[in-house]
Amino acid sequence: MDQKDVADGVMKHTYYIPQTETESKFLQLEKPIVFFDLETTGTNTIKDRIIEICAIKVNTDGSQEELYHLLNPTIPISPGATAVHGITDEMVADKPTFGDLAEQLAAYFEGCDLGGYNIKRFDVPMLLEEFHRYKKYPIHYSEVKLVDVMAIYHRKEKRDLAAAVKFYCDREHQDAHSAKADVLATIDILKRQLLKYGDLEPNTSFLHDYLDSGNTVDISGKFIRNENGDIVFSFGKHQGKLACTEPDYLKWMLNGDFPVDTKMVANRIYKNCIWENEIKDWLHHNKIMQDTALASALYTAIKYEKDIPPFTTTKQDSKVKVTYNTTIEPPSSFTLVHPDAVATLLKTLDGWLRQGD
Repeated sequence: MDQKDVADGVMKHTYYIPQTETESKFLQLEKPIVFFDLETTGTNTIKDRIIEICAIKVNTDGSQEELYHLLNPTIPISPGATAVHGITDEMVADKPTFGDLAEQLAAYFEGCDLGGYNIKRFDVPMLLEEFHRYKKYPIHYSEVKLVDVMAIYHRKEKRDLAAAVKFYCDREHQDAHSAKADVLATIDILKRQLLKYGDLEPNTSFLHDYLDSGNTVDISGKFIRNENGDIVFSFGKHQGKLACTEPDYLKWMLNGDFPVDTKMVANRIYKNCIWENEIKDWLHHNKIMQDTALASALYTAIKYEKDIPPFTTTKQDSKVKVTYNTTIEPPSSFTLVHPDAVATLLKTLDGWLRQGD
């Protein structure tokens, strides 16, 4: 890499995907997608660390940016890992740590879909753990689309990266386990997969859904959605039970040895449990659920963020404060502190109103 073209580890305007119309527009992008590969100190996504990262971001306008870093992992590289990628402790001793670059890396990945080879099982969980150590959360599993070329390949042909290069590109995979070579090979394979298989649509949403049944909630699959779309546990003594009905088990998971994305989902469900109970208590205390007209007015006020007597609403950032103004008793207010709390109130009201239809 020519260092004069690099600013803070990001190279711009050098095109890794040839800029012909057919080559640069091989994907229909709803938002930028980052193809990336990691080399690490070992294979434990929770305990090991990243030592090399290469990423190529393809923007919706076709422009591209490469990011590359060798990193000091602050822990020893296992001999087995070095045997695979050839990176030693001495080679990274004077390099920046992930923490040194966390701000830059978070900005690079923010708001992007993700692509790579075996990223769902390894690279994405590893990257999430690293960001979590520094309280950075640019990747939200429930919102990001994952295009895992290995999963497409295994679904179609059942082989590894080197064989995929040979099968799809009719060449040998040079510099295997070099992060940049693996990223470039991944992009090349995806282009040829899209050309080879007529049933594959060239957009990230389709490719994400093609490899996912749509019922997984976290990467490791500890939470899934049942046939009704409700989140349930997929493991342990509460397997199949609604996650929101077991707050103590969710708290246990928050302190357990689970991946960070699983803990984030558990924490979100746990908070939703608390908000649901608080909302129902407020509705019961003010006898709103005993009056269809009141419940309808509140539903409309919250859904459309407007004043519908006897309710007034005010919004600050993501918080919504609703006030019940009555001439009989002093006004009663409740603050919905998160969009999930707003959704919970609307769901509660909608369910009750439908029962009366």
